[in-house]
Amino acid sequence: MYHASRMAPRKLLLACVGSLACASVAKPESLQAFVDKSCGSVGPDKRCRDAYIKLGHAYERLGGPARAWTAYDAALGFPPHTRDAAVQADVERTQRQMLERRERGGVQAPVVLLYRDEVSDEFNARSVVISIDFEPVVTKDKDASELHKADYQRVYGGSVEPGDHVLTIEAVHDCKPGSGGRCARSKLRKSLPFTSAAHAPTTIEIRAYAEDGVGDAPSRPALELKTR
Repeated sequence: MYHASRMAPRKLLLACVGSLACASVAKPESLQAFVDKSCGSVGPDKRCRDAYIKLGHAYERLGGPARAWTAYDAALGFPPHTRDAAVQADVERTQRQMLERRERGGVQAPVVLLYRDEVSDEFNARSVVISIDFEPVVTKDKDASELHKADYQRVYGGSVEPGDHVLTIEAVHDCKPGSGGRCARSKLRKSLPFTSAAHAPTTIEIRAYAEDGVGDAPSRPALELKTR
């Protein structure tokens, strides 16, 4: 006899991704693994939007507004949907929770941001804005092309309260003159939740690079974030 409880974990996860009704079944770790593997900027799985929403719900139930906000924000990055108003309300609610915690102040934890732009030569960095908990900490406009170097450069050093936070990067790349018709202006936006510990430095590496297109599509700028 078939028992639903014996359904393979991946099949159960995919079933949950297809229906918000079972959001409480899949653990955040399983949903996070799914979006990390299947929801990249090139050819994302059609279930990614719902997966991000459920991931946000799961993190919020566990008291993690930063990770919940990041998931909801990623869901809004997909084409317009009838449920966008509800997701926007989720974004605003978790953002308020984060700001209320920040206003309490207390012990600080150091944060260092390193940036490297290795996007291919047909593109030129136009602007870069980096925010921590919705406050810009790095803004480069006319001098953004200076970040196009082989090595990481330190662009920020500061401090935050211990706990979970959100880092958001917005980068614009223009096509260099003579780059050809296959190049198009790129606007990138990506957020990353990170956790800081009191008196322990958190270093975040931000890499802009050229991501291969699908089939004959040209490569385009993308962002990769790593915390250590």
